[in-house]
Amino acid sequence: MNRLDPFTYAFADLAESRFATVRREAAARGTGAGHRASFAALPAVQRILAEIETPELIAAAPQAAAEYLHTLYVAFLFWDAGRRVVALERSALDGALGGDPPRVLPPVPSGACYVQLPERWFWARVGPDDPPEPLDGVFVVSSGDGREITAVAVLGLRPDRDGFSQIAVTATPAEVLEARAASRTPPFASVLEGGDRAGVRSLVTTGELLHLVQLALAVAAG
Repeated sequence: MNRLDPFTYAFADLAESRFATVRREAAARGTGAGHRASFAALPAVQRILAEIETPELIAAAPQAAAEYLHTLYVAFLFWDAGRRVVALERSALDGALGGDPPRVLPPVPSGACYVQLPERWFWARVGPDDPPEPLDGVFVVSSGDGREITAVAVLGLRPDRDGFSQIAVTATPAEVLEARAASRTPPFASVLEGGDRAGVRSLVTTGELLHLVQLALAVAAG
């Protein structure tokens, strides 16, 4: 059975009808769309956000506005870069855990990609009171000047659900490299009941998400 594609599932209609306009506006302004501030200022982006945002949610949780922007930003750059998917094998990630950390963060493939993880191996919670959900993968994009990495983790992706949960984080390449030092020992130890016996792993902080991004980029670079 083929895995559900989060971009096709959540963004295909939007990409087909609106992303070309975003690309044209960015080119006309000469700013490109690789910087979040420039991207957010594009009229086409403002129109899309006005249509997809839920006012009640933003009123209750103002940080949700930033989440909408993060999601649209990574989805557009992923589409604009050719929809590159990097599927990682469990053995490769396990091997990377015991290796020496890179001194320089490897580049993001194509500048924007989706890192597809082994199914139901990593689990996380969006908030402390939310249920744990399996992590399908992570959209990872690099800003136009390479000074910023944005990662949006996709959780709870399934065909009977409208959309998915997400965890978004933005950091400098140096902060991504430093995340490893702040990770738990052992890395990604399960916090789920029976998780160790089941062989699953947990992400409990955005720092661990950045650590996972670092490992993924290192494995992708070979």
